[in-house]
Amino acid sequence: MQRFTTEHQERLHRSFTAALDLLDRQNREPDRWEEECLSYALGAMACGLYSAAEVELAAFSRPVTERPPEEVALLDTKPSRFTREMLRRGLDYVRHRNRESQNAMDDVSLPAAGHLAVRSFLGASL
Repeated sequence: MQRFTTEHQERLHRSFTAALDLLDRQNREPDRWEEECLSYALGAMACGLYSAAEVELAAFSRPVTERPPEEVALLDTKPSRFTREMLRRGLDYVRHRNRESQNAMDDVSLPAAGHLAVRSFLGASL
């Protein structure tokens, strides 16, 4: 079991917000790779799988030339699903839920999760 403090959760929330802010500054929606990473990070945070969210947020920042070509090709065949605004609203929901749950406990103890585990759990095709 891994323990994730409120500070660690907030750091990941700030990283997620920073990713969306970057897209805002670039005046664009996420590409399919970025959208996939952000949506899985959000889903992982909503499920309390902060280690998986951390992996997805790191993948978001991966330069285009370092993204696995097979995954990019597969993603390019799928339509976009989430806008920056939708992802921002999702993060607001996760933060609100976390504040409510923090009333009951100081730290959350959660099992470690890997990149493939969270994608499998969330019903991903990759």
